[in-house]
Amino acid sequence: MLRNVELDFSETGRMSLSMKGITVFVGPNNSGKSLVLREIEKLFEVHPFPAGLHIVRDYEVDWPDRPSVEKRLAALKRQQPLTTPVGHVMINRVHPGRGREAGQLDVKQILSIIDQKTEKNWIATQYLKYGILRLDGRSRFDLTNDMGGGDITADPQNMLMHLFKNDKARMKVRDFVYDAFNLYFVVDPTNLGNLRIKLSDKKPTGDEQSLNEKAREFYTASTHIKESSDGVQAFTGIITAILSGEYHTILIDEPEAFLHPPLARKLGKNLASLAASGGGSLVASTHSADFLMGCVQASKSVRVVRLEYSKGKSRARAIDPAELGSLLTRPLMRSANVISGLFHDGVIVLESDNDRAFYSEVYHRLAEKKSNYPAILFINAQNKQTIRDIIGPLRRFGVPAAAIPDVDIVKDGGKTWSDWMNAAHIPVALHMGYGQTRGSIKAAFEATGKDMKTQGGTELLDPAEKAAANKFFDDLNAYGIFPVRGGELEGWLSRLNVPGKKTDWTVAMLERLGSDPSKPTYVKPGRGDVWTFLEDIVDWIRNSSRLGMPS
Repeated sequence: MLRNVELDFSETGRMSLSMKGITVFVGPNNSGKSLVLREIEKLFEVHPFPAGLHIVRDYEVDWPDRPSVEKRLAALKRQQPLTTPVGHVMINRVHPGRGREAGQLDVKQILSIIDQKTEKNWIATQYLKYGILRLDGRSRFDLTNDMGGGDITADPQNMLMHLFKNDKARMKVRDFVYDAFNLYFVVDPTNLGNLRIKLSDKKPTGDEQSLNEKAREFYTASTHIKESSDGVQAFTGIITAILSGEYHTILIDEPEAFLHPPLARKLGKNLASLAASGGGSLVASTHSADFLMGCVQASKSVRVVRLEYSKGKSRARAIDPAELGSLLTRPLMRSANVISGLFHDGVIVLESDNDRAFYSEVYHRLAEKKSNYPAILFINAQNKQTIRDIIGPLRRFGVPAAAIPDVDIVKDGGKTWSDWMNAAHIPVALHMGYGQTRGSIKAAFEATGKDMKTQGGTELLDPAEKAAANKFFDDLNAYGIFPVRGGELEGWLSRLNVPGKKTDWTVAMLERLGSDPSKPTYVKPGRGDVWTFLEDIVDWIRNSSRLGMPS
């Protein structure tokens, strides 16, 4: 297998990625997740180093030692066809999608290269290539197709023949499939000349390779897998492919496709367990928080790399496993579904579920006719203070996370204010100045004798103080903190005259906004008010690399 690969990104530069263990690529669509898997596969296929790669720049081989290679060559010699030239061996495997693949090796040449450790391209493409498997969404259902039976006394020519003959591998597949669906995986040989996957609610008894009457009745009563759901076929196909051979490197693109969230989590846990127990490499690209959580459940050392691509620039950020584990185990983070933010272009964090419901509807109307709008996840915290507990980790993971607190954020002094600035990655040199400005604006609000949240926000201040407050909020906006200058949620779209507070107001407002765009009462986006406010936040998310995000 490979020891590491050298990746290159136009904005964040080079990254050396270890290939041992479990690596999961996450990020928005079109960020390069699938591309990097295809390019890693090419390292094993093209000699010398493949040209035209966009992300992979180099790699290092985890060189096998001479004794292990000699042992494998000796085993291969015992299985050689009579036509093999003297001094050579045939190396082969059964690929799940392509059938039997084979190549011829000069024994002296390979042992010399192993000793010298200089021809990494040769060893990768001539020897290690037989231990790599890449699975993608397009071939997902082909993995459960019927396959030819052929000569049972000869070497297997396809995946199902291999599983039919290999009891140990077949039992492993059966265990995983039963754990997922409470159905038994079997390879049915009764259609002479063909093998097919069937699922049974009864455990096979006796010799399941038999063609006697009892076996024929069992297989007749079993369900052909093509009659099962897409999820059953996808899950079974992946597990079957991976357990059909001895792979040191498994590359899998969107393993969660067609799977319900609990099944995606189970698949992540199963694949990570297989990789960890075998000492090999599992590299997956996913859009599923559940698949990622399943991987983390199986191994505490999962490497997660978040990729981004926008405006012709590519970025990558490795996520610290310990911090990711903390994110997944804290009840606040789990309840808020924070982990899903890794798969979006950006996140907006609100004080409450009422805020989330309103702002996400505003965003939906803004994005409706704008195909280039970023994919944004709206998350509600438990209160104003817990917003910062969410945006801080997300930003360290490379996710543009914006905060919308009420105007009374200016009341947060001392350590609470310092925590806000740290979470937003505001440079330390600015902390004292911003703290003093915050205190002055708070005093100006208090001098009005009115409630800044419910009675007008910055409109309560005289012109000079209002200008100072707006300048201060502009500065916070640059770092992704967007206080509601009108006070609080209920101050938006006042022309609609929606009554009530909190949940009552939110429910009434959503009803007032309307649901049928063809009706005149349907409220469409306009200029100013909450529409411009949210568009400013979307613009910050699009351009978050300039300010307010760690470099």
